[in-house]
Amino acid sequence: MRPSLALRSAPLTLLAALLAVVLAVHVKQKRRGAVAAHEARASAPGPASVAPAWLASPAGSGAAPTGAPRMQHGDRTRRARSAARGPARASVRWKTALGGAIEAQVVASPDERTLYAATLGGELVALARDDGSVRFRKDLGGRSYATPCVSANGIVVSASDAKKVFAFRPDGQLAWSLDLDDEADTACALADDGTIVLAAGRTVYGLRPNGDVAWRFAAKGKVFTGPAIDDSGLVVVGSQDHRVYGIREGKKVFEQDLGADVDGAPAIDDDDGLVVGTDAAEVVRLDGKGSVLWRSNVGGFVRGPLSLARNGDVLAGVYGPRSREVRLDGRTGVEKASFDVAGTGASEFGVHGGAVEDSSGALYFGAQDDRLHALGTSGLELFSFRTGADVDAPPTLLSDGSLVVASDDGTVYYLEP
Repeated sequence: MRPSLALRSAPLTLLAALLAVVLAVHVKQKRRGAVAAHEARASAPGPASVAPAWLASPAGSGAAPTGAPRMQHGDRTRRARSAARGPARASVRWKTALGGAIEAQVVASPDERTLYAATLGGELVALARDDGSVRFRKDLGGRSYATPCVSANGIVVSASDAKKVFAFRPDGQLAWSLDLDDEADTACALADDGTIVLAAGRTVYGLRPNGDVAWRFAAKGKVFTGPAIDDSGLVVVGSQDHRVYGIREGKKVFEQDLGADVDGAPAIDDDDGLVVGTDAAEVVRLDGKGSVLWRSNVGGFVRGPLSLARNGDVLAGVYGPRSREVRLDGRTGVEKASFDVAGTGASEFGVHGGAVEDSSGALYFGAQDDRLHALGTSGLELFSFRTGADVDAPPTLLSDGSLVVASDDGTVYYLEP
């Protein structure tokens, strides 16, 4: 007796069902694999020309000083990291016009109750942090591009193009002054032993806290970078003789010729290596003995102070033709991401300095589009804040998350946390 059609077709039906299940599982696994691959590509660093993600530093990595900056980029290493969480929006509590363009970073007293700004009008102005009222004004004798530094006991040191450096007590009284060999255009730095390090013309000075000269060093060209100091006390500067110098107590430890003016002020990394920027459109990393570890071409002048994120990435402002803030891998120099700023395309227009990084990995930097830019950890812009002129001065992040912005329009803006 022959089996019925239904019985004969049952194995075929079962086989078809089994094949359908296998196919569905295969398709599902393939789709999972495709999604995983897509997510891996999305989280991986993109090519330098695309750089789609800002790749923020992981929370908790790297050291950051506590308190408000008392010198350019926060401390003697110039890493520009903050332990505070910065604002997510631009809310202005107060603004104060000082009567002269401001290209130096605003710094704070040790108790953060007073803010100090040096101006191209030739003044050091002390502002009350609470409301921006002027506490005192001091004549510096000439334009001041140099970020002041404030000692632990509140003495404010400020230099100018009048070939002078001044020290003022917290009440504004003059503590001392010193004549220099040339114009002092760069930020000063405070060493751990209290030595004040600054440059004027070709000369780098080490000054004792009372203003006496402890040592001096002469470069072959104008020193146009603020000094950085590593944990061993080594002073690093860049010069317009194309060189980077390492100096200890006035004696040369090393010099390295990079083939172009070194105007991008150094920052010291967590391994006591260092990074600088040049007019050859390069960011260069050197070890503590001055040997070049890598060079990265970023397509425009690098003339402002560099920064270092907590994960060791290098943050640098770049001039035209493509004005931008760029992020480089600190170990290799490979470009990981960048944020473009609308510009003119001219080689003299761009982003002057590296960003300050807050405790979350958000970045804040000024540019010559007249704005302060704030980037979240994804690389998307949290906000931009428009002033009346270029923002070349690094912003100042106070310990409560308030952000102080100085502009070439002569105004200091205080943004609430």
